[in-house]
Amino acid sequence: MSRMPCNTTGFDHRAPDSFGSISFFFGSDRSALLVTALFLFSVLSVQKFNLAEVAVFGAWPLFLIGAARVPAGVIAKRLLLLSPFVLFMAAGNLSLDRTPIGLLHGFTITGGMVSATVIVAKTIISVAGLLSVTLCIPFYRLCRTLEALHVPEVLTTQLMLLDRYRSLLEEEALSMKKARDIRSFGRRGKELFRTAPLIGSLLLRTTRRAERVYRSMSARGLGRARSKRPAEKMTFAEWKTVGLWSLLFVALRLIF
Repeated sequence: MSRMPCNTTGFDHRAPDSFGSISFFFGSDRSALLVTALFLFSVLSVQKFNLAEVAVFGAWPLFLIGAARVPAGVIAKRLLLLSPFVLFMAAGNLSLDRTPIGLLHGFTITGGMVSATVIVAKTIISVAGLLSVTLCIPFYRLCRTLEALHVPEVLTTQLMLLDRYRSLLEEEALSMKKARDIRSFGRRGKELFRTAPLIGSLLLRTTRRAERVYRSMSARGLGRARSKRPAEKMTFAEWKTVGLWSLLFVALRLIF
């Protein structure tokens, strides 16, 4: 008998909702995403040698972490996963720009060192700010907010289905791992050439199960229910929130 998830809508509504603790500062999910986009644009537009201005923008994710009580360890772990790619990307500046720009206790500081540090700082601050907001809003609400911002429905639907099927992939992977552990003794049966075929089997099992979930959702009118959802316009309070945060970001750029 095939296994079917209890949540027949296909979406995971079990995500924790801690956004209410910072709703006073953003007002709604829609204004929160717009402010986050403005923050990312402001940070990424900082010049490559202006380390002080990038550091000032680091106060924004710290403020969100404290206001929303987001566990800093969760953000730190995800930044650590990203760090090898960031360091590899910034390492090229060390060899491309060797122009001396100063001395620090007899040590020559080059332009590449400064620009590489700015790249790392930009990435850490941008990702930390983005995670601080998205961890406070459940994924299905993020997708609904994107729809309200006139993002194509095809894209938002694909994002929600991808999020749902990701959990199916994890469940199937855990099930196959448990079955392999039961049938293995020590390291026997866990060799690379025996594990590789399991990856293909995992993909096929996940695809078949995802197809059954999609048919179940279609039979319950998923497409019709989503097409009837009216598009909401931005309210004056949301525009005011976005405008105030925009003035703050512009002021930081002008001061520093």
